[in-house]
Amino acid sequence: MTERERLLEKLAAVKALADRGVDGEKAAAENRLRLMMEKYGITEADLEDASVRLYWIRYKTEYERRLLYQLAYKYTGSGHAHGCVGTYTGRSRKKVGIDCTTAQYIEIEADFEFYRAALAEEMELFYTAFINKNRLFPPPELAGDIEDSGEIDLVRLGKLQAMMGGIEQRSRNKALTEGSEDNE
Repeated sequence: MTERERLLEKLAAVKALADRGVDGEKAAAENRLRLMMEKYGITEADLEDASVRLYWIRYKTEYERRLLYQLAYKYTGSGHAHGCVGTYTGRSRKKVGIDCTTAQYIEIEADFEFYRAALAEEMELFYTAFINKNRLFPPPELAGDIEDSGEIDLVRLGKLQAMMGGIEQRSRNKALTEGSEDNE
């Protein structure tokens, strides 16, 4: 990616904030955009270029990768997202390349930040429901003291109970039973 392309990406992000921002945030972004455009000689036409290019977005987890592919599909249709493989190692990198316009890229990146946080929150709730549904706790004599904040978020508790209702309880047979001895 050339320096001009990087600059256009940065300006496009500031423009998106200027377009969607609120009150002081919007005014500050508009002012910054104007100053940057003057400094680098960039026009509105340069920013609103409808040509399709390859943009790379980094992810951390498998679910984030899948989320990026879904967002690419939402904005561009099928066949526009690509994985990244290292040149020297041949191993996959944690980046997804998306063939899209600058405007689509800005929307995909903004949606990715929003939905990534929402996904992490829901996954944490699911994990808690899974642990509770399968009763993955030690017996009371091994548990020790547990701090209790005394506060229960009723909305979260309702979500947790609903999620637990949809999870199948699993159990496995113990490999060793208590008090079993070889009597041979």
